[in-house]
Amino acid sequence: MATKIEEIEKEIERIIEEARKKAQSIIREAERRAEEIRNRPIPIETYYEEAEEIVKKAKEEAERIIKEAEEKVKEYGNIDQDKYGEAVDKIVRVVTGIE
Repeated sequence: MATKIEEIEKEIERIIEEARKKAQSIIREAERRAEEIRNRPIPIETYYEEAEEIVKKAKEEAERIIKEAEEKVKEYGNIDQDKYGEAVDKIVRVVTGIE
């Protein structure tokens, strides 16, 4: 029984790590592209709008990754509610950069 729980915990950690890496990569790319746009010559307002749209899409993608990770964690419905809640909270904190 302990082995199964350990396997589930390892899988949850793998999912969390994968979600964190994807979200960080997307946000870094969005920030890089936004900075490139901000550094372009006039008309600057259009570029700021484009930069903001890129950041918005990156955040939406990060949220999608979080939801995907939450769904994957739900697949492990056999774990108790406390562990499940902790896993989902941790995924959200890690992917959003709080942890």
